[in-house]
Amino acid sequence: MAFAERLADRIRAAAFVAAAVASSCAPQRQELVTPASCEFAVYNLTPHALEIRMRVRRLSTTPIGALNPGELLTYTVPCDGRRVWIVGIPIPSQVGARVSFSSVQEHVDLIEGQRVQVALQWP
Repeated sequence: MAFAERLADRIRAAAFVAAAVASSCAPQRQELVTPASCEFAVYNLTPHALEIRMRVRRLSTTPIGALNPGELLTYTVPCDGRRVWIVGIPIPSQVGARVSFSSVQEHVDLIEGQRVQVALQWP
C-alpha cells in the first residue's frame, strides 16, 4: 500500500508541475474590445421600391434591406468606418421594367451614440 500511495503522490505532483508550466506558457489574456455601434436611418423618397445596399469600403457593397416609397430602414454598423455610402437600386429595374434612374446614392457621416439620417430621392 505504501508503494501505491507514493505512486499516487508522484502522479499528483507531476500533474501539478505540468499545470504550472502550462499556465506560465499560456499567452496573456487580452480584453476583447467591441467597437462602438453607430446607427443610421434611410428614407426612400423615390417613386420606386429600392434595394438598399451599404458600402463602407471602396469596391464592395452589402445588401441591408428593401424599402417601398416613403418607408424607413434603420441599420447599425461599427463606428470605425466613419462614413458609409448608401445606394438604392430600383427593384423594378432588376426585373426588366423601365424606370427613370438606375440608382440613387448618398453618404452618411457616422456619429457615435446618435442616429444619423439620409434620404434617397430622385431627382
